[in-house]
Amino acid sequence: MAGCATNLIYLFLILGLAAPTLATEYMVGGSVGWSLDANLQLWLNGKTFKVGDVLVFNYDPKLCNLVQVDITGYSTCLPTNILYIDDSGKTTITLSKAGVFYYISSLFNTCLDGLKITITVL
Repeated sequence: MAGCATNLIYLFLILGLAAPTLATEYMVGGSVGWSLDANLQLWLNGKTFKVGDVLVFNYDPKLCNLVQVDITGYSTCLPTNILYIDDSGKTTITLSKAGVFYYISSLFNTCLDGLKITITVL
């Protein structure tokens, strides 16, 4: 009987370790969305992004867009090496791998004015 109880404990431990973690959906910028009105650095505080999480960028496509760039594009606000671009007004990005990802708006001077964000995925 003790062997059966031990086997059940092992089974529960294995199932607990193998259980998938649920992805979190993040509205970038909170209720303000992807805009110059958002305090993106404050919004980032305390957030840990994991593979499988989803970023939702809501924005006015007449005022800004969403561009994934490399570190140089992020630093200079020049989208010279575009990895992804969207101007639909609602962009959903599933974080599919660990790493550091850079997003800017390339319309007008929005990036220079602060509409850019770095997302680190664990």
